[in-house]
Amino acid sequence: MKLKDYSIGQLFSGYLAVKLCNIRQTNQNPPKDYLDLRLTDGDTEIVARVWDHSGQAPTENSVIFVSANLTQFRGENQLNISEWRQVSQEEYNPRDFLPVCPYDTNILMRQLENYILQVKDIGLAQMIRSIFSKYYNKFIEAPAAISHHHAYIGGLIEHTCGVADQCLRLATPGTDKDILLTGAILHDVAKIFDYDWSGCVMTMTDTGQLLGHITQGMMLIKSHAPNCPDISTKKLNHLLHLIASHHGKLEWGSPVEPCTLEAVLLHNADVLDVQLWKLNHARDQVSEGEKWTAIIKGLNRRFWVGSGESDAK
Repeated sequence: MKLKDYSIGQLFSGYLAVKLCNIRQTNQNPPKDYLDLRLTDGDTEIVARVWDHSGQAPTENSVIFVSANLTQFRGENQLNISEWRQVSQEEYNPRDFLPVCPYDTNILMRQLENYILQVKDIGLAQMIRSIFSKYYNKFIEAPAAISHHHAYIGGLIEHTCGVADQCLRLATPGTDKDILLTGAILHDVAKIFDYDWSGCVMTMTDTGQLLGHITQGMMLIKSHAPNCPDISTKKLNHLLHLIASHHGKLEWGSPVEPCTLEAVLLHNADVLDVQLWKLNHARDQVSEGEKWTAIIKGLNRRFWVGSGESDAK
């Protein structure tokens, strides 16, 4: 059974991956150490506590076997752990604890190839092919985030296809669709360097924390430019601008704000795909009979999903 199959008050025993582990102290006098953990079974993340802790703490990005009681605290499910032990690597498969894209990867790969084939500019097509000839396998496996959106294996290709689709929907008659589609396909490609999904939980790499995917994306494109003899300096600079500006604002992590029609469209397509993912994910979590989602992180409000019936007047 998975965590989602348990009800409040039930006892849980099973293997869980450790995403975060901190030793904290209670407000008692004298204070006592306790463990503050965030655990996952691959489908569900949950806060856990080990009260009256002493000795060694669990290692992050590892698996522990726990015996615990499922409770609620301030409306959030929580495990109160009575016993736990560190599990050896021979006892589990790390992939069992990584969330996976709910869509068929083969379908997403065909969708991506369709978008690539729509890029008619020879130089831009050379750029896409050059990068994917080396990094395609990592690209189709990578998550798009750790927790923000599409935070699962295969999330990056799903998000990329979503952004490409929104770009084509938003494009105006004066849009350069070749540069727009290339920007959509490559806007987050350097997230393959941001994240490490080789363990039982997804983590940020050192280069991801030091540089981020925008900087690394620009570096990647510059490094592959010699492989693209037909890309013009103008097109290359425009593509670099799309990568640099796709977060939209300086305070959101872009070194420059969008300064071309295609850059504006790409930024808004990116935001729209993320927001729609969050909204649809929140809608899926709404219990039968409820009309509102939980507060959605990043949007900072609840959304009405309706009851399916007209309200009585």
